[in-house]
Amino acid sequence: MTTVSAEIISSGSELTLGRMVDTNSAWLSDFLGRLGVPTVRHTTVGDDFGRLVEAFQRGWAGAQVIVVTGGLGPTEDDLTRPAAAKAFGLELEFNETLAGEVRALFKSRGAVMTDNNLRQAWLPRSAIVVPNPIGTAPGFALAEAGRLMVFLPGVPCEMKIMAEGWLKPRLKEQFPNLKASRHTVVLNTAGLGESRVDALVGDLMAPNRNPAVGLLAGADMVKVLVTATGDDPAEAEALAAADVAEVEKRLCGHVFGYGEDTLPDAVAGLLKEQGLSLTILDAVTQGRLGGRLAPGLDPANWGGGQDLPRQPALSGALDILRLYAPDSAAERQTDSSHCRRHAREIRLIVAARPDPDSSERPEGHLSLLIECAVQSEALCGGRPQICQFPMGGEPHWALSRAAALSMFHLWRVLKGFAVE
Repeated sequence: MTTVSAEIISSGSELTLGRMVDTNSAWLSDFLGRLGVPTVRHTTVGDDFGRLVEAFQRGWAGAQVIVVTGGLGPTEDDLTRPAAAKAFGLELEFNETLAGEVRALFKSRGAVMTDNNLRQAWLPRSAIVVPNPIGTAPGFALAEAGRLMVFLPGVPCEMKIMAEGWLKPRLKEQFPNLKASRHTVVLNTAGLGESRVDALVGDLMAPNRNPAVGLLAGADMVKVLVTATGDDPAEAEALAAADVAEVEKRLCGHVFGYGEDTLPDAVAGLLKEQGLSLTILDAVTQGRLGGRLAPGLDPANWGGGQDLPRQPALSGALDILRLYAPDSAAERQTDSSHCRRHAREIRLIVAARPDPDSSERPEGHLSLLIECAVQSEALCGGRPQICQFPMGGEPHWALSRAAALSMFHLWRVLKGFAVE
């Protein structure tokens, strides 16, 4: 297998000043990865001639495939062509064929061409022309055995067409032994921080492994990305499947979904599958819990929610359950419809107590011991399943995190996992 890696260089001061987001690099990384060429570095350079020369030289020395976007237009700040010529000691030459194509394009559009557009017909000597089917700025490439540097416009629609139409077949021709199939599985986990997930699967993240395993931390979950490359789709999928199974085993009870799955959606699916109606009694998150769960639930799976005032006098979730949702055996015996409703009801109760370590928290930060209970006659013989976790920090973040962990506790009970 030929080892081929890529660097993507984006030029333009509009990127370095934050006036535009560089979507080209993300698209190209995915595009190249699907062809079996992993991107190892993104570089963004403003409209500075010397820095562009340096970036082009470093890219050529460090990667086998270098894709440069931007700086091919007709204006004074479009410096890519002269910078590329300077970087590799090449003269700029006027390409009369390209000049004719630029003139013809303006004529076909009924537009007046100013002389500065002919700057786009100057290319470094020995450069390969990369046709631009829809724009005035042609691209170009520099190549030698085992190395390719291609310069494409920064306009996304032009860049993508040229990458698909010219770069893809060129890569397959110049690097025929590429492993050209890639398969990625994204596992979504909850209830564990990034460092804990790393401790459990870190050995699978060794450099230069195939599959490659990586982590992406978010506010409520940690994604585990397993990406395998193979000679064909079947080989790539088989390689990924082995690592996916290993990650699932090590993170058992914490993988709630895949890809774009969310924790509220996972809970909603289990409630529907089990025919349960959720009621929320929330004395902590100030509506965040119900606000995230309720929109995704079918009416048959939503029994409503109450946002309760925090009551320090109450000892925890069980006191809230007794106070706000007392069971009435007599009522259930005389009202069969109530009995049926009660049998399919599941309650999620969230309470809080002061954290004994609250004196160590900064002023204005919350310091709570969250107690979360799930209770249903349909599960665990009607016994409440209770978990506790400390929660502190800036109020909005802490309450949002409490909502996420409460949802995760509900998901675990619905899946039949033991309370941790």
